[in-house]
Amino acid sequence: MSSPVPLPHIPLPTQKAFQQEQDFAARQYRGKRNNQEDYYAFADAAEPEDTALSKLLLVVGDGLGAHAGGSVASYIAVNAFVRAFHEQTGSTSWRLRTALDTANETLGYITARMPSVAPPMGTTMLAVIAAKDRIEWISVGDSPLFLYRQGELIRLNADHSLTPILEERVKNGHMTAEEAAHHPDRHTLQSALLGYPIALIDLPQNPLEVQSGDIIIAASDGIFTLTHKALEELLGFGRHTTADKITDAILFAIRRINDDRQDNATVGVIKIP
Repeated sequence: MSSPVPLPHIPLPTQKAFQQEQDFAARQYRGKRNNQEDYYAFADAAEPEDTALSKLLLVVGDGLGAHAGGSVASYIAVNAFVRAFHEQTGSTSWRLRTALDTANETLGYITARMPSVAPPMGTTMLAVIAAKDRIEWISVGDSPLFLYRQGELIRLNADHSLTPILEERVKNGHMTAEEAAHHPDRHTLQSALLGYPIALIDLPQNPLEVQSGDIIIAASDGIFTLTHKALEELLGFGRHTTADKITDAILFAIRRINDDRQDNATVGVIKIP
C-alpha cells in the first residue's frame, strides 16, 4: 500500500484588523458643564479563533445630570456592559441584550443601597459591534448612531427623547418648527438605564451591511450642537483621512460654536477598512 500523499497547505484568508486611531478613535469635550458625565469604551469583540481587532465593540454612556452621580452611572454601566458582553456566548444580538440588562441591573443594585432621598443613578446607553461587512447595535436614550456613506449622513438608531414626538406635532400642524426647537421638554428622555424595567430599546433583528469607506459615528447628544447638514458637510473629507482626525474635526467644530449651554460631547468614529 502506498503512503498517503499529504494535502497541500492552503492558508485561511486573513481577516483585516481595525487599526487604532487610523480606523477607530474617540474624543471627549466637557463643554460648559462642571463635570464630564459621558463615558465610552472600545473593546476587541473578535472571537478567539478570529484575528484580534477584526471586530470592534464601542459603548457610549451619557450620565443623567439631574440624577445622582451621572458620571459614576455612565462609568459603571459601560464597564458592566463590556464585561457582560464578553462573558456571554451565542448570537451577537443576544449578547448585546444580555449586556444591556446586566448594565441596567448593576445600576439598580447600586441605587438600592443609596439613601432613599437620592434619585436613581441613570445613563443612556449606545453599543455598536462593527466588522468589515456589517454592524449591529443596541441603544436606549437619545445618543445617536450615524452612518456616513458617499456624501449622505443617516441616523440609524431610534431617538428616545421627546424630540420625535414634537417633530410629529410640527408635521401635523399642531406646533411650529420654532416652538418645537425651543420646547423646554425637547430633550426629556422617554427611556434610559435607571435600574428599572427599560421602557424603550432599539435592537434591530438583523445586522446592517456596511462597505469599505463607510464611517460609523457613535456619540452623546452633545454632538447635536452641529446641525445634520453641518455634520454631513464636515464628514465630506472623511474618506481621505483617519478616524482620529475626524473626531478632532467634529469636536473642533463644536468648540468653535461656543454655545453657552454646550453639553458634554463624546464622539466615537469607526471607519470600515
